[in-house]
Amino acid sequence: MTHISKSRRRFLRQGVAACLGSASFAALSARMQVAMAQTAAADDYKALVCIFLFGGNDSHNMVVPTDTSAYNTYASVRQNLAVPRADLLPMSTGSTAYGFHPAMPELQSLYNNQKLAVLANCGSLIEPVSKSDYVNNRSQLPPQLFSHNDQQTFVQSLAEDAATTGWAGRAADVMRSMNVNQQLSMNISLSGNNIFQSGQTVFPYAVNGFGVELLNHFNENSSEPNETTRAQVFRTLMRGADSHVFLREYAGIQERAWALASEVKSALDQQTPLNTRFPAGKLGTDLSMVAKLISARSALDVKRQIYFVGMGDYDTHGDQANRQPALFSELSAGLNAFQSALAELSLTENVTTFTMSDFGRTLTSNGDGTDHAWGGHQIICGGAVNGGEVYGNLPSLELNSDDDIGEGRIIPTTSVDQYGATLASWFGLPASDFATAFPNLGNFSDVDLGFV
Repeated sequence: MTHISKSRRRFLRQGVAACLGSASFAALSARMQVAMAQTAAADDYKALVCIFLFGGNDSHNMVVPTDTSAYNTYASVRQNLAVPRADLLPMSTGSTAYGFHPAMPELQSLYNNQKLAVLANCGSLIEPVSKSDYVNNRSQLPPQLFSHNDQQTFVQSLAEDAATTGWAGRAADVMRSMNVNQQLSMNISLSGNNIFQSGQTVFPYAVNGFGVELLNHFNENSSEPNETTRAQVFRTLMRGADSHVFLREYAGIQERAWALASEVKSALDQQTPLNTRFPAGKLGTDLSMVAKLISARSALDVKRQIYFVGMGDYDTHGDQANRQPALFSELSAGLNAFQSALAELSLTENVTTFTMSDFGRTLTSNGDGTDHAWGGHQIICGGAVNGGEVYGNLPSLELNSDDDIGEGRIIPTTSVDQYGATLASWFGLPASDFATAFPNLGNFSDVDLGFV
């Protein structure tokens, strides 16, 4: 191998590592292009924003019964982890006597103002499961129920085996042509690569909380001669990468990603800074960037977007009494600031934000925290949300009830397929494509849960 080809490979390898992004340029069929063009109004914009709570959220302390009898059951089971009843923030609307964790006053306000809903006892399911079915092995269950990696993959993909695509990716495959800009992915991640946003033709475009990452010192418009020369050499090397089909494609992807990063940065730089102040921390920083990207929607020529934001540290096996309030406070404040930014942009009706997590956690305490379980509660927020209500079925909090398969592991009564399909229906996914995006949906009677 010559010295030149070695340099070329090194330049390409370093360039791709430095420039995050997606490259999905396969054309959809002419029929789908025409159909989507006909359904998209000139001012039609919608976005879904997923906040994934990595580690498994103990939502039994996030939404707590306030009725005396139900609270006493909760406190008896939770023991040292129980939130004092007097500290709970009442949910003053809806048909349930529940309250939010005291660290979540912003969520209480959004809920009581009908801008936020709770989906009760949602989890990974292939088909409905009863306790009898579970005990007697009569139900088809998701793989490795209490494993972080397996359940993160299932919740995002809804596939039983070797998942390669996620439900947001499959939805974007169908709807991609609604965006004029076919170079920028419909799916944008603030948390790197993920299966949730990966489709057959659409892959997540990755940014961080501070924007896109550009190639350092490779600006062709720089006033520094050395920098422009370096950039020109880099481009020449990429365009000369014709010795192998894979190398040509690799170079092509890199060149397009390089151009796209500059385009996205330029669109962001053109936007008027938002007045909304986001809280310190990764979630606030990431949601601030999502708001900025949404503000640039016209400059980017997009009408549909799906964002993925990860928030970690929810695996509260230990020190839960101290860790959980901080987590809930960060989530509550971040969501509230994001809603304020959307109001500033006059887009509260156009963006729906929702949480997902690996799984719920046990009702019982392990002495210092909780362990991996199954069903849990999720939050949906936005102007289009039919808020101020709890949807789905709240479980019994008694140990060994018909909802409990042991140690307070609650069987979900609503599937992620149903959850996702309700969101996707609002987003505009045609009903004829639900079976592709949500492969287990046909096993459940309710397709639209009504929260949006």
